Formats: sequence, C-alpha cells, structure tokens
Amino acid sequence: MKHFFLVSLAWAGLSIAAPAADKNATVEGEKKPKRTIRYPARPLWLGRDAADPGASRWMLRLDMQTFKKTQLGQFILNEAKEFAPPIDAAANMLQFDPRKDLTAITAMGSVNQEEDQERGVLLIHGKFKPAHLLKLAKANTKDLKEEKEDKYNILSWKETDKESGEERVQYGCIANEQLIIMGSGAELVKFALKHYDVETPNEKAAKIANTVLTRGLKFDAKPYFLAGAVRIRELKVPPEAKILERVTTLGFTFAEEKGSLKGLIKLNAEDEDSSTQIQQMIQGLLALAQLSGIGDTDENSKHTAAILKSIKIEREQTVVRLVMDTSMKTITASLRHQLNKAKEEEKVDSKEESKKK
Repeated sequence: MKHFFLVSLAWAGLSIAAPAADKNATVEGEKKPKRTIRYPARPLWLGRDAADPGASRWMLRLDMQTFKKTQLGQFILNEAKEFAPPIDAAANMLQFDPRKDLTAITAMGSVNQEEDQERGVLLIHGKFKPAHLLKLAKANTKDLKEEKEDKYNILSWKETDKESGEERVQYGCIANEQLIIMGSGAELVKFALKHYDVETPNEKAAKIANTVLTRGLKFDAKPYFLAGAVRIRELKVPPEAKILERVTTLGFTFAEEKGSLKGLIKLNAEDEDSSTQIQQMIQGLLALAQLSGIGDTDENSKHTAAILKSIKIEREQTVVRLVMDTSMKTITASLRHQLNKAKEEEKVDSKEESKKK
C-alpha cells in the first residue's frame, strides 16, 4: 500500500523537503510582534487522539507548485532527469506523475517520547485517479479492508516495522481526485476528512497551516515553498545541547525572492535570559563554522562561506530570529559540487568493490 501512495512522494521530494502553502497570513497593525508560537485551540490539529499533554506537536507544509517555480526547484527537477526511466515506469503504473501532478503536502503529528508513541496524518494534494489507485491497492496489498464513513471508504492494511519487526495497522483514504489521506489511526483519517474541507482540500489545509505558523509569529507576507512549526518543550535534547531545553517552540519558512533564498527561523524561549543565551550559543556556533573554513581555497568553500555570511541572528524579548538571504546561484552551485563529489566517491567505491570480487 505504501508503495502506491508514498513512493510518489519520495520522488517528488527528491530528497528535499520541498514545497509549502500559498501565502502566510500577516498580523497587521501590531506595534510589537507576539512573543509566543501558539496553536489553534479547536480543532486541535489532529483532534483528541493527538491531544496528548505530554506530546510534542509538529506540522510541515509543502507546496510543489511554488517550489517548481524557484531556481532551486528547477535545479532539482533537472537533476532528477537522471532517474527518469524508473520514475516514468512507476508514474505510468500509478497514472500519477509527481513531477507534474503533485500539488502540495501537509503533514501534522505528535510525539510522546516518554511513552514511545507517534501519531500523525499526511494529506497529499494532487491530481489522482481514485478508481485506478484503489484497483492497484486491492491487487497488491494483503489484508486490505474497507470501512464506510459517510461517503468515504477508510482503508486499512498491515505493515511490518523494519526496525522492531512489529506488525502495525495503517490507515488511509482516497478522498477524491485531489486528496489522499494517510494516518497512524482511523480516527486521525476521519478527523482530517471532517476538518480539512475535502471539496477544497489544498486551500483549507493551507489556511490551517498558516494559522498554526502565524499565531504568535509575524512572518512577511510572501509565498513560501517550505514552512513548519514544532512545539519542542516536551522533546528530550542531548546533553551537549542542554540550552535548547529552554526553547518552547520553533517555526520556520523558506521562500525565493528576486533570485535569493529567504529563510526565517524563529525560536521562542521561556524567558529573555534564556533567549539571550540561545542567541549567544548560535552566534558562537556560526562563528566556529566560519573560522573552520578560513584558508580553504576550493570553489565550494567559497560558496559555504557566502552562505554562512548571509545568516544574521537577531533577538527581541523571548524570540531569537535566524534570517538567511543567500543568492540561489550560490545555493545551486554548492549543491552541484556536492552531487558531483558524491558521484565521484560512488565510482571509487564501485571500483574498490570490483577489485575485491
């Protein structure tokens, strides 16, 4: 089942968390930015099933339509041509080509580390052929079951966890030609069907994502291709990052504007003293990264230095902001260097393996 509904996302993402919503809402007329990242009270993202007070909640909003218009998106799609034959074959089988048909992805969930529980729901927005996908699912999935919920069919099937070997039941719904929903529980899928306005799923999901992102955060009103928010107070952090225990919430957006990558990351701390310490820690790490590159003369080191130099760190009350403004040409040049380097290393490894044989 995952093969049919998720493999396409792997291609579409092309190893990048690509996309996002239309435009994030901006709070007008405020003298001061709100100091905390809060969340809509109702509905609670995932409903009661995920309203665990001990859990950390997160969301990610991706917009492939926006991403494909950026220089970064065009670069990635061009590089993906190398893998075109297998993608074409799978797209033909699914009658769904993520390079053209995937519109956006909205993912939300919660994690309770104390109880080792994860809950989540994934909304896949695009252009689908429901009857064809259902036929494929029935032909290729063991123990596929259907449960009627109003005018929708909730699908369930068993999958074996690769790490634990535990068999788990997964749930999903091919809602219509524009939306597929997958979740870790039947109630989560039903909740998404009820609250995400299936008739205009992408618009409604974008609005809710923007509400989550902008309540307490004042983002610039511009289209972004990647955005997310997470409540991290409840998450365990490694000892070397102890200061991050004082971060309550985090939000971020990435957009392209006038040939530059505009990135914004906001961290909300428990108090102003904590935000000052967090700012100092980040400034120290950034300075170390810049110092480590001094003396390097290769072309990619210049790209890395330019990217690091473009990051500015600001603080206001309890909020720490990391602002990035980097030329997309610098970003794509760095990516191209790393891809070429990875290909060369792969050739060397392949030769070494051949010698061993």
